[in-house]
Amino acid sequence: MNYHSYLALAWVSLFTAPFEDAVRYSVLGTQVNPGFRILHASLVASYANRDRLEAARTAAGRLLEIAPGWMISEFVRMDVERSQLMGGLASALRKAGLPE
Repeated sequence: MNYHSYLALAWVSLFTAPFEDAVRYSVLGTQVNPGFRILHASLVASYANRDRLEAARTAAGRLLEIAPGWMISEFVRMDVERSQLMGGLASALRKAGLPE
């Protein structure tokens, strides 16, 4: 269950802009639980926010391999964070080319 801690650390980093920390925590979390989609989405957004678009697209491809029907709109509708924070995540995910 420690992948939840990595998700929390990744999101704190994503929402406060130390994006390299968000990458690190997202990678650690996906290593612990490779099937946890939210951590894969966090990794995509972290790379996109660092303007590492090639890495973001690669991570997006992995996300779509484990969750073929995954869409940004459904992710945002989960509404697990304030709407402005989810909007920022959605923008980063769009930069990586994930489906709307």
